Formats: sequence, C-alpha cells, structure tokens
Amino acid sequence: MNLNVLDTYFGWREPAHRIDCRRPAWTVDIREDEGFRPSYGGALSKHDCADEDCDHSSRYTRKTVRVVCRCCHAARVISGEAGSDFQTSTRTVGFGEEPRKVAGLLLWPGEIWFDDEPHEWLVTGRDVERVERTDLMGQISEGRGPRDGKQYSAVALPTPDGPYGFGKYRWTCAEKGFKTLAAAAKWIAEQNDKGAESK
Repeated sequence: MNLNVLDTYFGWREPAHRIDCRRPAWTVDIREDEGFRPSYGGALSKHDCADEDCDHSSRYTRKTVRVVCRCCHAARVISGEAGSDFQTSTRTVGFGEEPRKVAGLLLWPGEIWFDDEPHEWLVTGRDVERVERTDLMGQISEGRGPRDGKQYSAVALPTPDGPYGFGKYRWTCAEKGFKTLAAAAKWIAEQNDKGAESK
C-alpha cells in the first residue's frame, strides 16, 4: 500500500457499534461479482470498443465488503469497483503489530521496507491501546548514513504551527544522526519531559 507511518494509523475510522452493544466484535466478509454501468440516461446498453484491453466497459468487477456485529446488529456495507486487493499480514502493513517498548515509550511500526523491517515508527506513552493524534509524542524515521549504515532521525512535540514536518503534522523539534532506534526514542522522551517542565 505504501503508506507513511502517519497514514498507517490516522485517517481510518472503525465502524461504530450501537451504544448498548455488550460484546463488540465485527464479522467481515468480502464478495466479488459482476456489476453493470448504466449508460447516460440510466438505460443499460452494450459497450462497444475496438480495444480488446478496454477497462471501461459496461461490465465491471464489483467488490462488496460487509461488516456486521452479531451482538448489537450494527452493519456497514461498502461497495464499489474492485481495485487492488491483496492478502498480507499485520507485519507487512504495520498496523496491528505490537509496539516496541523503548525508553519508557511505545514505538508503533509502519510498513516494512526492503530489509524486512519497518522504516518509520510513531511514538506514544505507555498506556495506549490504539494510537490517536492526542497520544502522539514523536516520530522516528530510518535513513542511511555516510557509509550506508542505518541511522535514525526523530521529531518530537507535535504542534499545529511547528517548524518541522508538513501538512497537518507539524513538530516543535527535530534531530538526526542517531545510531540506534533506542537513542532516537530516548531523545523524544527527553524533549517531551522538557516540554512538560516548561508548561
């Protein structure tokens, strides 16, 4: 999927159970069948195209995802034209993996890269079960040093108008050149301790 670590954890919504649900759990099923595109005006018509590889015919592969809670009977159905679909693991996508415990913090992995290891981590405090933006303390990224060895850079203290980062994810401070993941995590812990002291 090639998501950065922020997109791996943020921007997703878990379907809501009903308020009185006693055993919240989802059953998820996927179905593929043939769908038909109506022509302009709503009538179904045969699509004529000389190109045998045409992918805009009047028929298409439709994918439907059904998400149901058997306890509270909440249901969500998502349907559309089938795009890419692949079977993978939580290790590959990052989300769903247990975070690493380093320097009193939790490091949540992003997607794995060429060396079969994640190259980015979100950093939170210890008592977090699912990462939310309010839990975020920092981010660590893997890079390469002058002799092609691993080195890490880190950002800490999220703030809407920070000088580091881009878009809606901005940071108060940044540092690079850490030789280990643990050193980058310790730096983030120190920056958050300093930030808490200054408040």
